[in-house]
Amino acid sequence: MSRPLTALSVGALLLAATPAVADAKNYKGKTSQKRSVSLRTGADGVINKASLRWRAPCGQGYFWHGATGYRPPFDAATPDAFHDEGTYRTRAKNGERSRVTTTLTGQRDPATDRWTGTFAVKVMVSKRGKVIDRCELKRVTWTAK
Repeated sequence: MSRPLTALSVGALLLAATPAVADAKNYKGKTSQKRSVSLRTGADGVINKASLRWRAPCGQGYFWHGATGYRPPFDAATPDAFHDEGTYRTRAKNGERSRVTTTLTGQRDPATDRWTGTFAVKVMVSKRGKVIDRCELKRVTWTAK
């Protein structure tokens, strides 16, 4: 009778010593431009998806509107911080092309489970191989909970 009780108590000790696995979580928020931002973490607490809407001023009073999504591998990612930068290209129906370079950083406050960060973007717009405009958004802040 003492063997099953011993096996049961050892099993309970092992279960108690195993760390709890965090659930994947979604965060939603706004940028300082009042545009949407969303983040998703995996079971390990590390960011595995981010997206952000933005509006960058260009020359002659125009604005370039965009939405940028991010997926791993990030340049750096831990459960409490991440950083990613890179370049992608788009093409519009009117023949304009753009080269978009972005930088996104974020850090989590463990006490409030709130993410905050910054975003920056540069856009070079071209048509028929000639640069027709440049747009830049130097620093947008964001918060997501």
